[in-house]
Amino acid sequence: MFENPYVFYGLIFAAALLSIDTLLRAVSTIRRANSDVANRLEALRQTKGAENAFGELLKRRGIGGRDGEQTLGGWFNQLIAQTGREYSMPRRIVSVAFLCLVGYILGALFVTQNTTYLVVFALIFGFGSAILLLIMMRRNRIKVFTAQLAPAIDIIVRSLNAGHPLTTSIALVSREMPDPIGSEFGILSDQMTFGSELEQAMLNMYDRVGADELNMVTVSVSVQRGTGGNLAEILENLAQMIRDRLMIRAKIRAISAEGRITAWIMLLFPFGLFYMLLFMVPVYFDPVWESGYGGIVVGVCLALIFFGMIVIRRLVNFDF
Repeated sequence: MFENPYVFYGLIFAAALLSIDTLLRAVSTIRRANSDVANRLEALRQTKGAENAFGELLKRRGIGGRDGEQTLGGWFNQLIAQTGREYSMPRRIVSVAFLCLVGYILGALFVTQNTTYLVVFALIFGFGSAILLLIMMRRNRIKVFTAQLAPAIDIIVRSLNAGHPLTTSIALVSREMPDPIGSEFGILSDQMTFGSELEQAMLNMYDRVGADELNMVTVSVSVQRGTGGNLAEILENLAQMIRDRLMIRAKIRAISAEGRITAWIMLLFPFGLFYMLLFMVPVYFDPVWESGYGGIVVGVCLALIFFGMIVIRRLVNFDF
């Protein structure tokens, strides 16, 4: 049925990968549906008291406050912490090794048969895919956190207007709101309970989350504590501003959708055309490889594609 065995192997690999992905997504959905409480409440049940729960949550995510290390390892640890997931060192090694194995198989099927090039491609694919997946997970978590931030501020405002202190209002958010904001505000409440200053605790939370809107909340609270004023009114105005930012961001994404689709088409079209020609006429590119300049041509083309993607991203991406 298939004259090229690599096509058959590729289809088998794709089917297995899709099956595993479907199974993992189903299990993840069931686990999320069966968990109606925040991670902090779960840690409270497994430990003795809020102090142990606070330490347990930080230990699971491999963080303990503001990380002053400006190193690659410090950046990678902070990236993992901002995903909100628990990744022990053995799990990190196994995950990267699995991605490198996937890269080796894909490279053998679609790129080259040279062992040295395959190893290099597998390493680049494994580490690059791991970092890209972590960045995507962090981006999704920040998106969910930002959507929850305005309702959480509303809870704090109502609690302050009812006469409760700020620490009680923050603890109320950790009990009433789901993850990820519930656990983060729970850690914030515990840090303040154990004697940390509000500004330092909020800076720690910003390091764990990385959302720009949370940084605005941190700055606003710090300025209010230094100069005075009605904190409830400040937070209420800040919640409205966050909602307006989310609305503007959604409008910008809708307007720039065509440009993003164009970028993806420009990125995928050369590879699709290459493999279509290779499948239809296997010897079509032989003169290029036999000329001795095939690697240079491919490198230049990939560099131009990468440069074009950067230009298009700058055109459709708006910072405000």
